Amino acid sequence: MENKEKEYKKKGSWNETNLKTAVDLVLTKQMSLRQASVKYDIPKSTLHDKVASLNAGKEVSFVPKMGRFSKTFSPEYEELLVNHVKDLSNRCLPLMKKEFLKLAYDLAVALNIPHRFNCEKSAAGKHFYYDFMARHPDLSLRTPESMSMMRAVGFNKPQVDLFFINLDKLMTLYNFSPSNIYNCDETGVSCVQKHQKLSLQKLFVK
Repeated sequence: MENKEKEYKKKGSWNETNLKTAVDLVLTKQMSLRQASVKYDIPKSTLHDKVASLNAGKEVSFVPKMGRFSKTFSPEYEELLVNHVKDLSNRCLPLMKKEFLKLAYDLAVALNIPHRFNCEKSAAGKHFYYDFMARHPDLSLRTPESMSMMRAVGFNKPQVDLFFINLDKLMTLYNFSPSNIYNCDETGVSCVQKHQKLSLQKLFVK
């Protein structure tokens, strides 16, 4: 029982380099399984499985994995999501949490990536969201202030310049005709309301 507890505590704590080195030493018969396991702090069962798979000609992953589940998106696709969230935030169109979860689901479906998202709701789950945010600390979930506060602190030259820069980009890209441009004032649109939390890029001010 004591040995099993010690091995359980080591599970997933090893790194990719140590595992590759240990496997190479065992395959070249420079070390036994037990010796390599002790020296590189890798569970003997894990080392045995990797060596056996390689001897059988199977493909092996050397990345530590806790449990039977793995991340849905590769680092490249996660970076794509991060950049998209930042881009929308910079355009003053930050995503709500619900919108982000639906976006993640749609991306997985479009790319035919195996996932464990909720197909009935067509959205990723909360565990995916919080794990994703933890892996990308440059993003944060915030509740925006009401419009009255934004008027006091947000209506300034940099913000107005950013608005017109984005407007100019969109006009150049889509070439909107005058009949497709509308003006909307606050007569029928409430400016002070309860907001949902948004996924935004963190701003670091020196």
